[in-house]
Amino acid sequence: MKTVDTRGLTCPAPLIKTRQGLVEAAPDEDVEILIDNPTSLSNVKRYLSDNKLPFTIRGEGSLSIVTVRRGEKAELSPNEKEYCTASAEEPAPGGRKTVVAVASDRMGSGDDDLGTKLMLSFFRTLVMLEPAPAAVVFYNTGVKLAMDDSPALEHIRELAEKGTSIFICTTCINHFGIRERLPVGSFSDMYQIVNILRDADHIIRP
Repeated sequence: MKTVDTRGLTCPAPLIKTRQGLVEAAPDEDVEILIDNPTSLSNVKRYLSDNKLPFTIRGEGSLSIVTVRRGEKAELSPNEKEYCTASAEEPAPGGRKTVVAVASDRMGSGDDDLGTKLMLSFFRTLVMLEPAPAAVVFYNTGVKLAMDDSPALEHIRELAEKGTSIFICTTCINHFGIRERLPVGSFSDMYQIVNILRDADHIIRP
């Protein structure tokens, strides 16, 4: 049996990994898909149903385990993104989709203590802007700003409450070993991060 782990990922990443796993599986080999959020589960179920692939679902706490049989003659749709029902918020009519790309836990270079203060001031100010940005993407050491002991966390939470999507780089999370210390946001792979930045009308890089 082949296992596809989509935990911590948001659309379209779970669908892309599901399709990849189905393509790589041997004919008639079962594929087990691990999903930890209801939106991704709904999207994967629609994708499998539309491709006429039989599947079963069992739950283990907040985890859903989808088991699907990869038919020898199954032809899989390559358009995973059309099954997504959740993404960065769209701007208001006539507005721009603004995305904030945060690559460091400090703002600017030079004095580290000053850079830390400036970044906190940036997020304190960012929550005052109207309209709020469509998304904030954290990568490299920027992911540390979303940790449970970060002084910027309350402002990031406030942004999320205003409708801003919070995306955190999964590779970076694993590199720093902080997966269990991120109380807000969605874990995102590079494919999703690239698409968020590509679709933005304006990108702010503090």
